[in-house]
Parts: sequence; C-alpha cells; structure tokens
Amino acid sequence: DENDFLRQTSELIPAEVRMISGCHSEQTSADLSNVSSVANNLPNPAGRAGGACTSAFLDVLYEAHQRQKKSDNREILTFQDLLLQLRSSLSNSGFDQIPQLTSSRPLDVQQCPFHLVGGTGARRALLVGINYLGQNGELSGCFNDVYNIKKYLQNHHGFAPKDIVVLMDDGKHSFPTRQRIIQELKKLVSCSIGGDSVFFHYSGHGGLLDADGFNLFKAANPNAKQYDETLYPVDHGTSGQIRDFSLYSHFVQPMKEGVFVTCLMDCCHSGSVLDLPYSFQPTSGGGIRTGRNLDTLSNLAFLYVLAGGMLPSHGFENVTNHIENNVDGTLDDYQGTCVEQLEMDDVACEEAQFDDPEGVGYGEGIDDDDVEYGHDYDDFGGDDDTEERFVGNGDGDDVEYGHDYDDFGGDDDTEERFVGNGDG
Repeated sequence: DENDFLRQTSELIPAEVRMISGCHSEQTSADLSNVSSVANNLPNPAGRAGGACTSAFLDVLYEAHQRQKKSDNREILTFQDLLLQLRSSLSNSGFDQIPQLTSSRPLDVQQCPFHLVGGTGARRALLVGINYLGQNGELSGCFNDVYNIKKYLQNHHGFAPKDIVVLMDDGKHSFPTRQRIIQELKKLVSCSIGGDSVFFHYSGHGGLLDADGFNLFKAANPNAKQYDETLYPVDHGTSGQIRDFSLYSHFVQPMKEGVFVTCLMDCCHSGSVLDLPYSFQPTSGGGIRTGRNLDTLSNLAFLYVLAGGMLPSHGFENVTNHIENNVDGTLDDYQGTCVEQLEMDDVACEEAQFDDPEGVGYGEGIDDDDVEYGHDYDDFGGDDDTEERFVGNGDGDDVEYGHDYDDFGGDDDTEERFVGNGDG
C-alpha cells in the first residue's frame, strides 16, 4: 500500500530529492538558437542560444516573481502550475517534448508551492554545461544555460558564488569530464547535512544504453524500461557515459536524510535518469498524470543491491519476490556485483589531476557584474532552428527508437526527433 511504498523508498533514498526534466525518457530535448522564442521574461539572458527546458523553466519562475511583487506575495506558483506552464510554453513554441517532475517522496502538486530550497542550512549548487566544442553533435546554448541559472540562484535564492561549482568545456572553467562530474556530485554528498539545500543543473546531451548485462532486472522484466538513461560527459568517447546507476549510487542514494535536493536536467531521455520513484507529468488536458509502481521501486532496490547494499530482512518481501521472479537467481547472487565499478570511479576521482584553468575553482570564473545580491531569497509560498540534445548511444546498435515506452498511457503521442549517433 501507499505507506509501505513510502517506507521502502525512504529507506532506499533518505534525502528529499526532486528532479525536473525537459522531456520524458523516450523523447529528445531541443537546443534553441534564440531563447526569446520561449522566454519573454528572462532578464538579460547570457546569449541568444539556450536549452528549451532551462529557458522555459526560468521564464516561468521570473514571471511568477513579477506576479508575486504585484500581489504583495499573495500569488502562489504550485508545482502543478509550473509543470503545466512549462508544457504550454514548449508546446506553443512548436516543441513536442513533455516536461515532467520526479520525486523521492509523494507530493501534492496541486497545493504545494514550488520551491528550490528547504531548511535553513547551507545552499550549494553544481552547474554543468557542455557544448561539446569540436565534437560531433556540438551544441550552442549550454554555457548560456549555466550563466542564466547561476544568476537566478544568486539573485532569488541566496546561493553564494563560492558555493556554486561550474563545469563547462569553454576553456575557462573546470572541464566536465566523467570523473569530474562524479567527483563533484560526491563532494555535494559528503559536505551536505540535514537542513542543507543542493541544486544540480545539467545542460548537455543525454542518451540511452541497453540494460542487458548491467541491470538484469530491467532487461528481464517486460514491463520495465529495458534501457539505462545516461548523461554524456565531455570525454564520453574515451571515458564512457554516466549511467543512471552511477547517478543513483554516487549521488541520490547516499545523500543524507534531511537534505533537500533539486535537479534540473536539460537533456534528451532524462525523464527518469535519477530513478526517482514518484512521477508527475502534465497532460494536454491540463491535468497531472501521476505514477508509482512496483517496477520503479524494485528497480531502485536492485540498484541498491548492485551497489553493495543489503535490503532489510523484513518489510521488503514484496520487492524481493518481484525482483527474483524476473532475474535468474536470488538477490544474494547480485549483491555487490557492481561495487568494483563504483570503486573504480572512486579511485579515478582520487587520482585524477584536473587541469583547471588558472584561478578557476569553486564559484569562480563567471562574470557577476550583472548580478544583484541581498534580496528576493524566496520561493512561491503561499521560426528558430533547434538541435537535439542527443549524440547517440555509442554504437547505434543497442537502442530502438520510435517506440512508445510511455509508463503513463493516455493522450500523449510523441515523435522522436533524432539527430544521429555521431558517425554519419
């Protein structure tokens, strides 16, 4: 029942984690040549180009702040309002990508005011923007997305520059390699305690990899999505992609209880890249379709076991039985089988000598002259060419495209917009 589901997910994810993605898992996400096509309220954008999701997200929030001031803070933006306005903005601009919210906890999206921070502790952010300069599938708006998000966090939520880490492949900031992204996510985990707020923004390519041989629960379960969602670091050609398993194991699962985490993923196939158990998707009819099921919970549990965790002997019987009915063997056979990969990540992060540009570190490297401080640290209480943000799956053979993997069913037919796998 609902109480059991919540208890089990709380054991698998102690922190309160929410992720807004620009599309669901089967869709691509657009890179705009002119952000004004979706963002009329974005003040002094860093440049013309930008991600459709990031630009629309900021546009909705800035407009809400303006309405709040006019109404003496009586105007409320709920999570439902945000999702519906995001979908409307993207649809009105000609994009078929459907944004969605996933969460580690149930959420009354109709009543709950949207907020990026929780608690009174420290506020830290990791902002990753990758344009893949000189590579196939080069993008144009990811740097601008990071600049615009950073300005918003500082102006409206009191994030100090020293507590914002920026990774970009622009030659001025730390490079967003696989090792560096994972290292910075692990740092957020290690330094955050209950009452702190964490914000993670990723703007770049996302993809899909066959789960067979890695996540056998997905691969063997006909009702589950039989692929892993991924992020593309700048060195993906040599170091590989970052699977949802790694994001869960290094970032989501170990985050401490009481930490409030918000993520914004502006990339293709990002709908469940953090494997969060509760999902909320705006419909064309103006409602919110919610989802939670035993498959999503069992996938979380299987990832936990692969990473070396052991499920409690009592209280997870339904999950254990469901997993073992789909995989060959018992959970004991899989316990810790991916620990070696995680340990390799740890060693690589410890040994790596990052060639950072001189003078660029935590919170440095961005011109803050146009940022105003000391006000509006609030929430909401009471004809353009586009590029797909997907560079392919590495070999073009292990993912099928054009299928409707929609977990929610219903009224949303989507068309895959695929730019290729980078090999022509």
